[in-house]
Amino acid sequence: MHMPLRTTALNSKRRQPGLDVRPGSIKRARAEAGLTLAQVASGEISRTAVHLTEAGKTRPTMRTLKLIAARTGKPIDYFLVSARPTGGLGSASQVDRLRDLAAAERFEELRSAADEAKSEPLDDLDEGWVAFFWAQAQIRLANPSPALAELQRIRQTFQDADDRWMVVECMDWESAALHLLEDASALGVAQSALAACRRLKPSNRILEARILGRIGSIHVARHEWPEAIEHYRLAIEAADELKDLSRLGKMHSDLSGAYEHLGDFQRARLHGQKAINIHELLHDHLSIARAENNLGLVLMRQGDMDGARDHLNRSLRICEESGIELGKSHVLMSLAELELGGGDLDGARRHSEQAREVAAKSDEQGSLASAHQLLGQVAEALGKKARADKEFRMAISILEQAGLNQRLVTCLSAYAKLLEDRGDTAGSLQQMKRALAISRPDLETSVKAVITETA
Repeated sequence: MHMPLRTTALNSKRRQPGLDVRPGSIKRARAEAGLTLAQVASGEISRTAVHLTEAGKTRPTMRTLKLIAARTGKPIDYFLVSARPTGGLGSASQVDRLRDLAAAERFEELRSAADEAKSEPLDDLDEGWVAFFWAQAQIRLANPSPALAELQRIRQTFQDADDRWMVVECMDWESAALHLLEDASALGVAQSALAACRRLKPSNRILEARILGRIGSIHVARHEWPEAIEHYRLAIEAADELKDLSRLGKMHSDLSGAYEHLGDFQRARLHGQKAINIHELLHDHLSIARAENNLGLVLMRQGDMDGARDHLNRSLRICEESGIELGKSHVLMSLAELELGGGDLDGARRHSEQAREVAAKSDEQGSLASAHQLLGQVAEALGKKARADKEFRMAISILEQAGLNQRLVTCLSAYAKLLEDRGDTAGSLQQMKRALAISRPDLETSVKAVITETA
């Protein structure tokens, strides 16, 4: 009489049916992430369980596989044996090819392979994966506009499939595209991605570290230096156990820029050189150019003009040899600033005009405004006051329309200083009032009173 009860009790404790995983996929993912068995287990399952699953001696449950996926940064389908017929995109080999090209940062090949895959008949989910890898390639090749439209479209595809990990991935890459386009909404999208990432169960530290780094780089572009440094600190903390050299290099590059603007040149130079060393190891030309530009600016602030010129010229040469357009305006403006400080007004004007043209072509609104600001400073140095006023007004208008408030405050402050040096005290105070109204609206009434008394 007791046997049925015993059978029922055993059945109630029986493990979930195991999943079929591709042989070697778990070990390969762990190796690529640079993690130990204990780091993958992370206290949520045993180290032995990971080892047995990795060795093919036991089949993982979905809970275990989700944990492994989150820790290694791979999607669930990376591990699962494909249930679809071979030969189409749904076969593991085809999906792996796109993923491997992305991991190896061979973005020209990735874009071509994804373009080729688009010509095949695809179901909605397969089409979403192809579009995701295609968009990632476009962003890394500094062509964010078409990528943005694709990511916004396929996010819903992954939402419908209840793949929350890929929904967050799409949000992160959307923020990357918006950031490259210097769109003010990039920060809000990245912050939403971070909040969604932190709700994932199990947690995905690799993705969290990437999003934190993204937010840091956006703060750098917005000239919000303390916020940038704080998010990079959190990113490095989140990625402490990971071995992503590419991302680490980018964070060192942006930290160099942040510390440079805060006047901590020793730290800025240290992080800048670390960034260059890492990117040279990875042959990442775009990131090398960016890091060389940052280091050149640091040396310029330290008064090493010859050293700065060497690094800035190398950055420009890499841009031109690699066909890099997006971001090239930053290097041209750095050279213009160097020449302006050295009294070469013709060189400063020439590089500022080139920066303006490149930024306008790439639709980089923040950079376009900065180029106009530089042209205003050059015009003032040449005694062309009306031209200087016109250039500053254009810069201010662009920043207002783009919603780049912190950069707008910086520009208004620079214009106020220019007018003060010119002897136009009333005009200088007016620009200071505008700057304070944006950064400290609570002081606007007091500033109005000061200006009235001065007048």
